Amino acid sequence: MNIDLKFLEPYLIYIVFGFISLLILYIRSFVQESAKISALKKRNKELVEETESIKKEHQLDISKRKYQYESKKDQYLKFYRLIDSFTSEANISMQEKLIPILDTFYSNFLNASTSNIVGAENKAITEMSSQMQKISFDSVAELSKLRQETNTIKVIASKEILQKLRLLELSYEKITDKSNEMMSALPELIIENNQDKINEYQKEIEFSVKVSNSINDDIIELMRKELNEI
Repeated sequence: MNIDLKFLEPYLIYIVFGFISLLILYIRSFVQESAKISALKKRNKELVEETESIKKEHQLDISKRKYQYESKKDQYLKFYRLIDSFTSEANISMQEKLIPILDTFYSNFLNASTSNIVGAENKAITEMSSQMQKISFDSVAELSKLRQETNTIKVIASKEILQKLRLLELSYEKITDKSNEMMSALPELIIENNQDKINEYQKEIEFSVKVSNSINDDIIELMRKELNEI
């Protein structure tokens, strides 16, 4: 069966134009969609790069904070080991050095008092004073070591800790000065049996020690707070 399509000839040009129009619309839509897809791919790539950059910055920030924390923690621990060493060794050293000096002085002075040797008592006092001066020099040297370590801490410490460290230095200086003052006066005080003055010195030193311990506790608390904020 043959179909006669001649009746379509007048409409053929319209059919062709319609087909071409559809083809153009398809191509235009394809190009637009391709452009959108390309833009989305580009944006996705940018987002991935931004995400990776943020991750790197975050990791870098974490690494920096970890380094700062570990560095400060090590410095603070080192500082307080020195503080503990300074206070404990100072007490032990003082007892080990002072007790033999006092025993020797009591023995020499008693012998001088019961003998008729001229100048024996003054000699006993002079020897004791000389030994006391050596202890004083040693304590000043130890304080200088502590001050040097404090200077190292000052580089990394906060303003609040710096203020407390200065107070701690002053308190240790006061303890050292008062202890040295008492040791210099001790021979005469023992001879005069001036127990009241000796007790006065002891109370002043004990009070200064309590003050320094309180400042020390404040510094420890501030250091903990500072480390937790890193």
